[in-house]
Amino acid sequence: MGPWGPCCSCLKGILFSGIEISDNSHSEDLVESIPQVHSIDVSMSAPTIKTSIDSSSEVGGHGLALVDVAVEQDRAYWEFRVKMNACVSSWPPMFGVSNKRNAAFYKILAESTIPEEKHGTKFMCAVSNLKDGDVVGVVVTQSEIPMIQIYLNGEIQDGLQVTRFRGTVYPAIYLPNCSEGFISATMLYREDQFVHGPPSAGITPLIAERSLM
Repeated sequence: MGPWGPCCSCLKGILFSGIEISDNSHSEDLVESIPQVHSIDVSMSAPTIKTSIDSSSEVGGHGLALVDVAVEQDRAYWEFRVKMNACVSSWPPMFGVSNKRNAAFYKILAESTIPEEKHGTKFMCAVSNLKDGDVVGVVVTQSEIPMIQIYLNGEIQDGLQVTRFRGTVYPAIYLPNCSEGFISATMLYREDQFVHGPPSAGITPLIAERSLM
């Protein structure tokens, strides 16, 4: 794993690398053809979260981490590939979504008696007994009753679901504080990155709101 450092906050939604779009260009075609680039948003994540200098979608440290794009689709999917080595903790990692957070949110909670694993994780599921290399898939549906369903290595996990959530939400992961060993995870959000992919047709990779227009 590469060194940890501050997230490149300039990587928001879609990266237009070396492309200038004039008023007369076919901007819609360009948006569809340019790969999505999503990052861990350190401004919405716990101060104990770290991102890799090599990859802004790789997260380490501990606490709640949010991705920089809201879930706007009716049915969206993404994965987290876990990297760990004998992590000993009192709480397992959690996966799902969270509402928008800021530094004030974490400061208030840090001064309270609320445990770290309860900091903004209401719409998330704890996944126990993870091993190095495991892939956790997250399906979010909003067309009827909002629901979150967790998959582990391509298999649906019975009982690991959130049946209702509200407000604008962002993909989120909670990493426990390991008293021994370590844990980190890399978010996979494009078809060419997926290890397992969406479980059924009609469920699409997470995309930025501007691409839905």
